[in-house]
Amino acid sequence: MSEAENEQFGFSDPRDAEVTEYRAVSGLALAGLIAGILAPLAMVHPLLWIVPAAGIVLSVAAFRRVSRDALALIGRKAAFAGLVLSVLFGAIAPANWFTYRHLIDREAEQFALQWFDFLRQGEMLKSYQLQESPFSRLPLDDRLWEHYLPGNQERVSLQGYVERAEVRSLLALGEKALVRFYDTEGQSRADGTDQVEQVYAVTTGEAGRKTSYFVRLGMRRYSDPGTGRAYWQIVDVEGGIRPRALGG
Repeated sequence: MSEAENEQFGFSDPRDAEVTEYRAVSGLALAGLIAGILAPLAMVHPLLWIVPAAGIVLSVAAFRRVSRDALALIGRKAAFAGLVLSVLFGAIAPANWFTYRHLIDREAEQFALQWFDFLRQGEMLKSYQLQESPFSRLPLDDRLWEHYLPGNQERVSLQGYVERAEVRSLLALGEKALVRFYDTEGQSRADGTDQVEQVYAVTTGEAGRKTSYFVRLGMRRYSDPGTGRAYWQIVDVEGGIRPRALGG
């Protein structure tokens, strides 16, 4: 009996055609789509770059699986959406991360060179203030001496600062010292602040001979969400060191 005759006498259900044409949605395609939707998490931390990476792998695998079992599976659109989202955020997140690190690096360098310049110019009070918290730092003007009268605690702290070997050396060398950026040895972010560790080479030449030594600065960057401004502070100074790039 033909199919038409079966239908005429009620021996077949029209829904049978739909059942025979049914194709399951690929689980890999759905997983790829979910990973793509979660891909923006990669903007939060480099460890989460694995999310868009997983989305790309799953979506590509889904394309292959659906192509191989086209009669049984569907899911190309879901896999394509997951792939697009994963590739998009998989590219944006690293680019944003490296750009941010570069900008922080340059900010730190400018701040550090200002500290060195103050010492080279004999302005130890101003250089000392750059090691104070930016939220309690005194104005860098001609009245700064008034806060360091003999006998007060501020004067005692200042004397301890000036007695540090790296500070005394830069004050003694003055403009003879040539300071240049050497390397960034560390950069991290925690609790809304950035920490940067950089090394600078201090070179001086006397009687035709040049001598150099290295100074490591630890710096912290504070961000003010209200104003969008950033403030820096020197938190650690270490002179006469061997840079890590040279085996130190």
